[in-house]
Amino acid sequence: MSLKIISIFGDHSSLAPLFAKDVTNSLGMTAFSYDAGGKIEAKDKSIDEFGTQFIWIGGLPIYKWGYNKTAYKFAKLNPNVDIRLIRDKDQYAVASKYAKEYSDKLKRADIFKDLTDAGKNSKLFRNLFLGKFATATTLTLASFFTLVKVKQEYTKKQVEKEFWAKKAKEGFYKNNLSNSTAFKGFMTDSLVQSKSLKNNSAQNTGKTNTIPSFKGIPAGMAAFFESFMFDPVKNLFIVDAGITGERLASSRTKSEFYEYAIKEFSLLFLMYVAGRYIQRGIEKISEKFFKKPIDLHAEFLASDELKSSIKTGSVNKDVAAFESAATNNKNIYEFMYAKENADNIVVKAAKKSGILSTLKNNAGKDTGLVNPHQYIDPKNMKKLAADIKKLADSFSLSGENIDQFLKKTTKLKIASVLANVGVSCLFLGLIVPMLMLKYREKQTGNREFHVQREIQQNLENNFKARISTN
Repeated sequence: MSLKIISIFGDHSSLAPLFAKDVTNSLGMTAFSYDAGGKIEAKDKSIDEFGTQFIWIGGLPIYKWGYNKTAYKFAKLNPNVDIRLIRDKDQYAVASKYAKEYSDKLKRADIFKDLTDAGKNSKLFRNLFLGKFATATTLTLASFFTLVKVKQEYTKKQVEKEFWAKKAKEGFYKNNLSNSTAFKGFMTDSLVQSKSLKNNSAQNTGKTNTIPSFKGIPAGMAAFFESFMFDPVKNLFIVDAGITGERLASSRTKSEFYEYAIKEFSLLFLMYVAGRYIQRGIEKISEKFFKKPIDLHAEFLASDELKSSIKTGSVNKDVAAFESAATNNKNIYEFMYAKENADNIVVKAAKKSGILSTLKNNAGKDTGLVNPHQYIDPKNMKKLAADIKKLADSFSLSGENIDQFLKKTTKLKIASVLANVGVSCLFLGLIVPMLMLKYREKQTGNREFHVQREIQQNLENNFKARISTN
């Protein structure tokens, strides 16, 4: 497997492991639904799971892209300039200096102009960013809410179709009812059966379809909420939380409500919480028992740059140079941009691991120059340097040659990423669907699709009532 892919799946800010877990969950849910409730439940679940997945995966990027192409274009501002960079005066000053240098060097006036335009119109730029976040999140959730209504109506129609096909086979429709006024009246009534079913479900569960509002958030929590705007994983969590709320609120029966509760809260935990703790646990085991720290990205662990740096002993010199500059944030920014530090192993690691992005020239070729439109997080840089130093120290105590050491370390890293994703996929694709079915069997006494059964029962009761009055 490509080390690039492993690095992506091992990155906690990457969406790739979330997609893998969600696909596994969707496949497991659909398979168990078919086994338990047959074709109708399988269709209902597949529309719900894979339709939601399409919205979940594509919604935010598509709506943000549309916002970039309209609002930002109208304002003549570049959405790729990070708003946090504009707010950090020290980093903005350093980035502006190098943006001017790179614009002249690469003959790309846009590098400096886009940055300065964002700085001059900082208030508008901030409002555009907030508007994009709110618009994309809201429209993604609205798309899911629409899907729920369409799916429920489709399932209801499928149940009705099957119900009347069964009646036709029994001979009622063909021999007695095709011209019945009562039957025609019942068919009209059946179009609104789902409303009473949904109302009964709401009464059973004590739920309403209102969405709670949050007011009076303390100012000190502003940074916490802002983190959801800048982290793509946290932004997606907001969408998932909204999907969870809508699924619970629109549950058609009491049993469906609790089945969704089992599924959704397991999903949120395994997608957004468990992965980090599982990875940290594996990293501690590797360090304690195998004496191999695996905090760094797999692609960098297997790189020639790291091997050469450790082999020649320059790694310690490079880390020390970074640490001496890391006395304040402004010095860190200068260090990452400075031409003389391009060969420093900390800078190389940041680029190799995707922590730092680089510029391309007019021909689309990577220049290796640090992109002055991005935000550089000093904490990430310090942690990266510390992880490199820890790896170098472990090698010096290992008694192994550099090739053996890095090869074993890389294999452990790959195994840790696969194990992390694999454990979550096992739970989401197999154990959670099994728990939902076990709950259904315990509460209802069977594995049938209870939504289908209740719709059929309402149809049957109404059908008999109409017949008895004629």
